[in-house]
Amino acid sequence: MSNKQKKKVIPNRLKPEVFEALKAVVGERWISQQRSVIETYSKFSIDGQSFLRKYAKDPHAIPACIILPVTTEEVQEIVVICNRYGVPYLPFTNGQVFCSVTSPAPTLCIHMSRMNKVLNVDEENMTATLQAYVDYAQLQAEAMQKGLWNGGAPLATSLCKLSSQFSFAGLWQTDLKYGQLNRNLISVLMVLPDGELLEVGSRCLPHAGDFWEYGPGPDLLGLMRGGAGSNGIVTEITVKLHTWVGGDHLPEVPSGRPSLPDVHEPHYDSPPPPDNHKLIWIEFPDMASEIKALHEISHSGVAIGLNATGVYSAYYCSQTQEMTNQRTEEGYFPPFNCYVIIAGITSPKQIAYEEKVVRQIAEETGGTILSENHKPDILKTLAPWNLDWVRHVSGFRMNRRMYANAWLPVGPFEMSLQHQKFWTDCLNTVGETHITDRGGSKDTPFIYAIDRGRFCFTETDNYPDPTKPEEIQKAVASGLYGMTRLIKEKVGNTLMALSTVEPLVSFYPEVGPHSQIFFRKIRRVFDPKGLCAPGRQVYTEEEMRALPDELYTAVNTMRESQGMEPIERPK
Repeated sequence: MSNKQKKKVIPNRLKPEVFEALKAVVGERWISQQRSVIETYSKFSIDGQSFLRKYAKDPHAIPACIILPVTTEEVQEIVVICNRYGVPYLPFTNGQVFCSVTSPAPTLCIHMSRMNKVLNVDEENMTATLQAYVDYAQLQAEAMQKGLWNGGAPLATSLCKLSSQFSFAGLWQTDLKYGQLNRNLISVLMVLPDGELLEVGSRCLPHAGDFWEYGPGPDLLGLMRGGAGSNGIVTEITVKLHTWVGGDHLPEVPSGRPSLPDVHEPHYDSPPPPDNHKLIWIEFPDMASEIKALHEISHSGVAIGLNATGVYSAYYCSQTQEMTNQRTEEGYFPPFNCYVIIAGITSPKQIAYEEKVVRQIAEETGGTILSENHKPDILKTLAPWNLDWVRHVSGFRMNRRMYANAWLPVGPFEMSLQHQKFWTDCLNTVGETHITDRGGSKDTPFIYAIDRGRFCFTETDNYPDPTKPEEIQKAVASGLYGMTRLIKEKVGNTLMALSTVEPLVSFYPEVGPHSQIFFRKIRRVFDPKGLCAPGRQVYTEEEMRALPDELYTAVNTMRESQGMEPIERPK
C-alpha cells in the first residue's frame, strides 16, 4: 500500500444566501447539496472526459447543488437568482452528452425530471406539446392511442428526451422518411440565460395557434436548435405527429418481460414488429454494393427507415458481453448489410409492393435477403431490431462497458468509405480500447439514411472499460483525432452539436471559417453574464487564456500530426 496521502476531494458549495433563495423557489425537498446526491451528476455517457476528471480527483467536476423545478415559472425564478448572484448553471435531463460542469466556480445543476408531462396531443393539427423531461417512449404511448406518433425514435428511446435532443440533433432509425427531430419541430418555450422567456414559432402570435415553426422576423428556432444547452433552457417543446398504423400498443415478447436475474435468457430477444410493419435484412459482398443499394432504396420512395448496423448488432442482439466479444471476433454478423423498415400506411398491399421493390433492388445490387432459406439463425438473432427501431429494447447493452466516444460525420453515402479509412487510421494511431472498436473499420459503420438519401450520418464508437483511465484516454484521443482528420480532409463535419462545442470550436477556426467569432456574438447577446453552461459551446478570449497547457498541447499535437497550424493562446 502506498504511503502517499490520498488527495481529498472537496466539492464547491453555494453561498448560504444563494441556497436559501433557491430553496424558497422549489421547497426543501427539491434541492440538495448532499455529497451522495451531487456525485451522481458528475460522470456521463459519451463523455469520457467526465470520467477522466473524476480519476484526476478534480473537485470542479462535481456540481455544487442540484435543484428540481416543476414549472417554467420556477425555472425562470431560478435563472433570475443565478443572474443576481453570478452563479453558473447547467440544464440537465437524461445525463448523456453535454452535462458536465463547465466552470471552476460553484455551479448549479437544474434537473428537469419533475417536468415530465405530455401537455397536449392535438389530433387535428397532428402535433404534441411536451414538458422538458418527456421521453420518446412516453410520447409514443400516448400518441399511438390516437393513431399518431412523432415519426421516429433514437437508439435509446426510453432515455432520450425530445427537449434535450432539440439541443443536439435527434437521430432516428426512421430518418429516411421523417427526417430527424430538428425537421419535426413546431415550437419551443425557453428560459433564456438572463431569465427572459422566449416563445418561437406560430405560438408567439396572438391567437394563431401552435402549428407552424415560423414566427415573425428571423428564425429564432433555427438559431436556438443545436445550441448544446448553452442558449437557454427548453421547458416546453411542440413536435409534429404522423400517422401510426402499428396499433394502440406495441407488441410484447411472447415469453413476457424479463426480471433482472434472467434478463440474459435468449428467449426474451424475440419481439415481433408492430402491426403493419416489417423489417427486411440484406447482406452484401462488399461496401460498394451496400452503398449502391442504399442509394437505390432511398431514391425509390419506398420504406420509412433504412440503416446499416455494423458492430451495433453484436451489442443489441447478444445477451452477454462475452457473447458480444465472441461474435465480433468471429465476424458472426454479415459485415456489409442494411435493414429496411416498411410500413403499410396507405394500403394493406403497400408492404407487399414495397417488399417487391426492395427485393428487386437487392438482386440488382448483388445483395441477398436474409430469410428462412438464407442464414435463418442470424435472422432470428437479429430479432431485437424488430421493436428496437421504435422502442428501446436492448440497445443499452452498448453501455455494458462504456460508450465513451462517437464519430458522426455527415455527407453522401460514399462518405462511409472515407469514414472507414479514417477510422482504421485512427485505430492504428491511437489504439483500440476494445475489440468492438473495430466496428466500421473492416465492416460497415452504422449508417443512417436521411431525407430520402439526400445525405446520411455514419457512426463509429469507442467502448473502453470505465475502470481503466488509460483506455478512456484513448477514446478521448480518438474523438480529437476524428474531428481533426475530418476537417483536414474537408469531409462533412460531425453531427451538429458535436462540432459546435468546445474545444472543437475555438481550436478549429477552419470551420465556418471562424465560427467561434459568430458563436461569441450569440453568447454576448443571450448570455451577457456568461452563466448558462459557460464555455460549453464557445470560449471567450478570456476563457481561452485561462485554459490549461495540457489542453493546448493535446489539440495542437493532433493538429500538427495532420499538417495543420497550432492554435496560439490569446495574448
